[in-house]
Amino acid sequence: MSGTELPQDGRRLRAVRTRARILEALLELIDEGRPEPTAAEIAERAGVALRSIAQHFKTREQLLAALAEKHLARLPHSEPAATTGTFEQRLVSFVATRSKALETSVAIRQMGRSAEGRWEAISAAFKEVSRQRRKEVQRSFAEELAKQDGWVLDAVDAASAGAFWDSLRQTQGLSTKRASTVMQETLRRLLG
Repeated sequence: MSGTELPQDGRRLRAVRTRARILEALLELIDEGRPEPTAAEIAERAGVALRSIAQHFKTREQLLAALAEKHLARLPHSEPAATTGTFEQRLVSFVATRSKALETSVAIRQMGRSAEGRWEAISAAFKEVSRQRRKEVQRSFAEELAKQDGWVLDAVDAASAGAFWDSLRQTQGLSTKRASTVMQETLRRLLG
């Protein structure tokens, strides 16, 4: 190992840590209800110089793309039983997992809705999450969906989506437990 490799590795490690602190600070601010914090607020929260943000993310689009990736990584990914267990077991597992994921991502969805038309990275992330969640519905309830008309998949997908959850939690003011119950009963009626 030459003497030049160690400082290079040290710089690389510091850069990785700084980038992670910036993204974590941004997520914290969003989770606290600040959908579009300023670069100065992000830098202060991260404990980095303001110029560090521009050094690590050349454009706001790059910052938002990295934010979307970090957010997706922190969502619960435990899959409910897709092909085993009774309908009731799969339903309970699905609703528990989906409710947790939706509750974890309330603030980021709010930020995303306000930025979606302006930032391609956010639009792409929302489309990917939607695609993944629809596939989870299909895996979890393949047996029941095979017996239904095609519109039932669309309805189940909508009744287990972020917009539905946000309506229950924010518009109607339901508790997490009550919102989960409403989702579960809605899905039971659609799939039964």
